[in-house]
Amino acid sequence: MTASAHLEAGAPPLETPLVLRLIRRHGGHLPAVLVALALTFLILYPLASVVYGSFFGTAAKGVAVQSWADALRQPGLVEALWNTLKVAAGVQIIGMPVAVGISWLLARTDIPGRGVFEFGFWILFFLPALGVVNGWLLFFDPTYGLANSFLLRWGLVEAAPFDMYSYWGIVFAHLSTYAIAVKVMLLTPAFRNFDGALEEAARICGAGRVQTFFRIVVPALLPAILIVFVMSLIRSFESFEIELFLGIPANFTVYSTRIYTLMAQDPPELQAAGILASSILMVMLPLVVLQRWISVRRSYVVVTGRGARGPATLGWLRWPSCLAMVLALGFIGVLPLALLVLGSFMKLFGFFSLAEPWTTDHWHTLFADITFSTALVNTLTIGLASALAAVLCYTIVAYCTVRGRSTALRGYLDLLSWLPATVPGIILSLGFLTMVLNVGLLRPLYGTIGIIVLANFLASITLGTQIIKVAMLQIGSDIEEAGRVVGGSWLRTFRSILLPLALPAIAVMAVMVFAVSIRQVGAIVLLSTGQTRPLSILQLEFLASGILGPAAVIGVILIALSLVAGLIVRWIGLRYSVQERS
Repeated sequence: MTASAHLEAGAPPLETPLVLRLIRRHGGHLPAVLVALALTFLILYPLASVVYGSFFGTAAKGVAVQSWADALRQPGLVEALWNTLKVAAGVQIIGMPVAVGISWLLARTDIPGRGVFEFGFWILFFLPALGVVNGWLLFFDPTYGLANSFLLRWGLVEAAPFDMYSYWGIVFAHLSTYAIAVKVMLLTPAFRNFDGALEEAARICGAGRVQTFFRIVVPALLPAILIVFVMSLIRSFESFEIELFLGIPANFTVYSTRIYTLMAQDPPELQAAGILASSILMVMLPLVVLQRWISVRRSYVVVTGRGARGPATLGWLRWPSCLAMVLALGFIGVLPLALLVLGSFMKLFGFFSLAEPWTTDHWHTLFADITFSTALVNTLTIGLASALAAVLCYTIVAYCTVRGRSTALRGYLDLLSWLPATVPGIILSLGFLTMVLNVGLLRPLYGTIGIIVLANFLASITLGTQIIKVAMLQIGSDIEEAGRVVGGSWLRTFRSILLPLALPAIAVMAVMVFAVSIRQVGAIVLLSTGQTRPLSILQLEFLASGILGPAAVIGVILIALSLVAGLIVRWIGLRYSVQERS
């Protein structure tokens, strides 16, 4: 009997099922709820699996096979944790003051070419770390490095002073790749938006440039500097490939390389690896809370409606500062890339003294090798699939975070989208490996490109979601409301109005995710196999085995792909800015 016939018969109205009533009442929250549930499982379950495994291992009885105390007494575990802290401290103590000074020069002074210099540091962020470090070997290797050879040949030193295979070599490798570049990227806009009236007031009172910088600018921007510092410190714990390549020959291990070696054993030491991963998560938890606490505070205001005043004049220091910036970017950017290209054409990597040192054999051999061609196809597939997944999913996550009806749900989604940025890649890789082995429905993903794409998807979710979120925040909600007033559904309004307006930001995000995915190592190193490994993992294997010539070829290819991606992002950004101003 239909509902109308039922009513005509005089019977009491049929009670609406509970599920239908809930959908009608809370249906607007349904997309955000589904997204939150999916992200909760994909982010929290792998981490919970790692922590659980550190206590109970993989024993069938479900009882802990050994205590944490016994595990930490294993040789090398505590030393690996201590080395991790040493590397993170060394990189931040040196990199943070340098980045603050560079950001101030680029944003608050009249240094010539500051736009070009800012773009140069931005490009450095895109470069794969392994390729850059491979190039540095030709300059700082203790055996054949050009710098050491020059000093020894002229009798200036008795022993090679530079050694990339050491603690300071690892710190230098981080500083010359992304450690300074990413800080400059984040701090320069904060310095640029700083209210210049504060600087002018200090100068009127007789303070010099240096005094104004340290007593006015830095204290006023301290919250932003602290956020970048904490984020960079968290990022330091994610390092893996540099330490594996440079640390193993020097017997210098950090927690990430120790996890890798534990998982490479037969059988894998899953519980010991979980203990190391859980220890780092415990160390990072206060940093995550601190970063979140600083970022939500509103007790400081350094950007006002007056905007920034004119740049500070450097006077006679203007051109020396410009020259110093050119030399810095040339040294940490151009030099290692040029050396890497040279190394890819050398018969014996690093030995310039041979009668005929140059050859193209490495290029010919690699391109004829099925292992390389498979890795190249895997790299492009992983990069494109990760970018496509990012476009489809990050847009929905960002929309739910910005336009969701529930304030609590928006905050929870925002927290979920930030959480993967605080999880080191090697721990994410270990968590996904544990997840696919323990969850029956996901077990078919093991050893496939799909699980690598999923790991890349989560590793980039923070960056990608924030890019689209900023674009959507700039689009007034009244535009969507107007679309619905004229009869458009939510889906049609989203597809026809919101997406076209956010398209430039989505395109920038997709290209950046592609660039990050093709160079990814830590988040996928435990998930890739001989059939699914991309070029980044193949390069790491070559470097670890001392096959430096072919590794240099792969480095050149990855850097070329990254540079193309960076230029595309720059072009889209400039085009979008021009449209905004017109």
